[in-house]
Amino acid sequence: MTASVLLPAGLFVIMTVVGLGMRLADFKRLRDGTAALSFGLLAQIVGLPVLAFAIAQIVGLSPEMSVGLMILAAAPGGVTSNFLTMLARGDVALSIAMTAVTSLMSLITVPIVVGFALAYFIDASQSITMPFGRTVASIVVVTALPLIIGMTVTARAPNFSARMLKPARAVATLIFAAIVMWTFWVERQAIGENWRTVGPAVMSLNVIAIAIAFGLATALRLRVRRAIAIAVECGLQNVALAMFIAIGLLNVPILSVPAIIYAIAMNLSVLAVIAIGRLSIAEEAPLTTGQSVSKNSASGAVD
Repeated sequence: MTASVLLPAGLFVIMTVVGLGMRLADFKRLRDGTAALSFGLLAQIVGLPVLAFAIAQIVGLSPEMSVGLMILAAAPGGVTSNFLTMLARGDVALSIAMTAVTSLMSLITVPIVVGFALAYFIDASQSITMPFGRTVASIVVVTALPLIIGMTVTARAPNFSARMLKPARAVATLIFAAIVMWTFWVERQAIGENWRTVGPAVMSLNVIAIAIAFGLATALRLRVRRAIAIAVECGLQNVALAMFIAIGLLNVPILSVPAIIYAIAMNLSVLAVIAIGRLSIAEEAPLTTGQSVSKNSASGAVD
């Protein structure tokens, strides 16, 4: 009952709240930032699964933990990434665009990445398969549909959406915390048994992803605010969706262990990103959605 009903219901609510914070105008403001968006999407959709695969091989994770790490890497941006990007003084419009695009593209990317992971890491005799059609349909219902509902409410009733956004985010955060704590309790034995290997692997994925994303974005001369947004998006994954895939779709709860540990790691590392972001642009006014940054433009930023 809990896994089959409460988990997808909670994820539906969370993604609806994410949609409430999105407006079409946010995407229009990115017309001059296609380089940042393209790099961010490439880093998250391709770079994270490749990094997770490499870490699983290097650390020598068990097949189940390797698949769990790949499921985590395949998940789109985290549900709090837009708010935390704002706290870090990153480009909120870019963060919103990345969250929306990766959430919608997860219809395609998640089945591909997870299907590959199962085929590569899991022995055929264990009979763990990815139900492609059911996976796509489920992701539509628990991510794409509520995202569209939230955006529609914001478009048709912006004042209502603005009043509801803050309390709705609080509710979504509580639901997310409840999902993580419940799964942690249920899988506490598996977490203890695999902590020595999967713990370092998960923390490495998180820290390396953030560092590489920020470093490459800076090397490509993207604006600092956009580099921060990309780093936050790559460091915060939709852990609730990863858990839903492991528990609700594949019906193998142990595959959710990397996601559970990641939920803790990502919220610790993002505090460092927020601190670095606020220090690096302390002399600038806090960024609001779509605000231009003339100082970075003058310094030769390309987007």
